[in-house]
Amino acid sequence: MAESIYPVQIGDRVLTAKLLDDTAPLFYALDIKQGRIFWQLTDTACTGKIYYNMKPFVSKQGICLPCGKATMCVDIKTGKPRWVNEQSGHPEQTLEPFTHSTFLQSVNDWDGRKSYIQEVSSIDGDTKPIYTVKWPDSAKLLIKTPVKVNNKLLLFTSIMMQYGTNKTVAKWHLLKCSTGEILLEGVAYPENKSGYGVTKQPVVMGDRAFMIAYDNVFCVSTTDGEEVWRVVLPRDMLTSMPIASKDGLFCPMEDGYVYKLDVGSGRTVWKTKISATPSRPVIINDILFIVGGSDGILYVVSTQDGKMVKSLKAPNHHFINNQFFRRFIGVDSRGELLMLFDGNSFRGYKIWN
Repeated sequence: MAESIYPVQIGDRVLTAKLLDDTAPLFYALDIKQGRIFWQLTDTACTGKIYYNMKPFVSKQGICLPCGKATMCVDIKTGKPRWVNEQSGHPEQTLEPFTHSTFLQSVNDWDGRKSYIQEVSSIDGDTKPIYTVKWPDSAKLLIKTPVKVNNKLLLFTSIMMQYGTNKTVAKWHLLKCSTGEILLEGVAYPENKSGYGVTKQPVVMGDRAFMIAYDNVFCVSTTDGEEVWRVVLPRDMLTSMPIASKDGLFCPMEDGYVYKLDVGSGRTVWKTKISATPSRPVIINDILFIVGGSDGILYVVSTQDGKMVKSLKAPNHHFINNQFFRRFIGVDSRGELLMLFDGNSFRGYKIWN
């Protein structure tokens, strides 16, 4: 059984998927407390590849999943599809909350040579463009990572690569929702020829936005566009996501370390060795849980001082090929039960023994 998405936790249910040969993925919902399967679904409308690091949108209408050029909404209780919306272009695999029933999605239309941000209704899949830009004749211009700053502003990033030279200009932009006007913008990554720019969703906290562009981590004021700080780490972030708490920004990078950065200055508070290609981290009661992708070990780290609280291997880690921890799922509603996938089965572990 191979996962095709990061498992998604909704209350005490988990939605995940496995790949089937030459067909659409098989979705299924699990009971996080007992491990039983509520329902399974294979929908041929969802034939595109599902990016494992995607971000769905959850509302009372259901869970909205991006899969290839289609976006599908599924009732989390029954597994029945509510609607499927097929689009032209290449929709990004991140669905960012906008209102209680709508989400943001960026689309890059290579054939039409335009990129845009759209608001999508989780009720019926209807779309409304918020911002559109045409590509220049000499370059491709990709729009990425839209997030809501407040009721008036959106933050998104862009990467423009010139044909022939691959000269890349990466920027961030603050957009006025009501008019589609760019109010502020700035440099996301120094000019380069490797296509480097922001690829992870920005983290917005109050009037600050934190972004990662390859090995650069930086903070921007969403009030005046001032760059508050910028640091360069030894490697990029490929498989994981940044996560913020009240006292730090946590960045699991490809050099095999988790970094805690001070949100006010970008200073490294501590760094702790785990392994490369780490999973997404989760923080519970000042404890960070993360799975090392290159070694399949669960690491439990104190967010206060970076000390390793413990590490855990899957039961058959040393005995059966490919049975090591893969991706972190989450915890139950009480924050007591941890669920992990070990390459063969889903397992629940008590966190506070």
